[in-house]
Amino acid sequence: MGCADAGEEQEALKFGFDREESAQGEKDEHMDQKSDQKADEFTRRVNRAIRQAFIKMGAAVCAVTLVIVLLILFVLPEAVSMFYYDPGRIVGENEYGGGTTNQMSLDMAVYTELMVPGEYRYNVQVDDRGYGDYDITIYQNVSFTGTFTNVAGRIERDNLQLYDVNQLRRPTGNIFGWFQMEPEDGKTLTELVESGDGSSAYFFSAAGDRKQATETLNSLDENGLYYGYVTLDRLMPYEEYMTFMDEIINNDDLTVSDIWCAPITWREPATRETDDIERLRLSNLGFYIDSGSGADVDWDREKYPDLVLWASGDESGSRRDERAEQIKDEDKAAEHFAVMLDYMAEQEAFLKMMPDAEAPEKLSEAADYVRENGLTVYGFGCMADKETLLKINEMEGVYSIAAEAIK
Repeated sequence: MGCADAGEEQEALKFGFDREESAQGEKDEHMDQKSDQKADEFTRRVNRAIRQAFIKMGAAVCAVTLVIVLLILFVLPEAVSMFYYDPGRIVGENEYGGGTTNQMSLDMAVYTELMVPGEYRYNVQVDDRGYGDYDITIYQNVSFTGTFTNVAGRIERDNLQLYDVNQLRRPTGNIFGWFQMEPEDGKTLTELVESGDGSSAYFFSAAGDRKQATETLNSLDENGLYYGYVTLDRLMPYEEYMTFMDEIINNDDLTVSDIWCAPITWREPATRETDDIERLRLSNLGFYIDSGSGADVDWDREKYPDLVLWASGDESGSRRDERAEQIKDEDKAAEHFAVMLDYMAEQEAFLKMMPDAEAPEKLSEAADYVRENGLTVYGFGCMADKETLLKINEMEGVYSIAAEAIK
């Protein structure tokens, strides 16, 4: 029995130890579970924080990307364009025709009147492509043949490309007979050419001498319409020239329009030691003394008074009559001409784009010359048919006429 009791006691002790070990194990397992739970919770918190950080960073990146894209799409093109000529910049409100005047419309109105007689243009449509890049259409506002020839082109960072390079070209430099001639002591061009001395050596008129020019006129199409460049036989002071033009304008047998006046704007000082003769250097700059087309443009009238003399609203009634009287006065006409030269001289970006344009400094010099010396006219341009040109060619005071067909 003693042995049995001892065995039972050992079993009891062993069971007790096992229970204690089991309880301790359960306790350790519970603590491990709590540790695991804390670790999992910490991991979840870390993952959540990382996920939130990534979301915030993604949102920030998206926002920055969106801002950059918007800047590229809307701000950068305008910012780049600020460094280049902007043909679409609004420079005035059209009082009579409504709408607005953009920069190139005004520039083209002044440029074509000064340098491209017979091709007066003052309406340019501009499509802004951004980055200093523009599509343009230069409209023909008035047609004498029933056909309108618009000129399309593109401006890319101050470089102009016209898709028809034959349009809006200036007349050749020697279109008038006084080209590079030496006006000696008031002699007529006829006398200078026929003299056979120094002056005649510089006669390079596009139309040739009087006989050649007349033969060319006789060969013109009877039904054609032409822009005639009339060379006067002698240099005329402006008021004398206007008296001469009244004979043409008021003659019922002559039908002319868009009369353009070409005054002297510069004389080359003498360079030969044997005499003090000055030679003419004709830039063929001028202005309309009569225009059938009223330009629908506006501008800074305070800075450039009467810049566009035949603006819309001036072509009928008392206003047009006032302009017609104003243009007869030499002082007013000279100042109008000088203001156009001043304005054009300041449009350096525009002038650089035009292949045949005068340099700004030459235009400024021309304005100074006109203000100092007044207007002396060597020729004029006009729209007319063959019959009218032949009649003008026979008038006293006319040396020759070079005619270009109106298309």
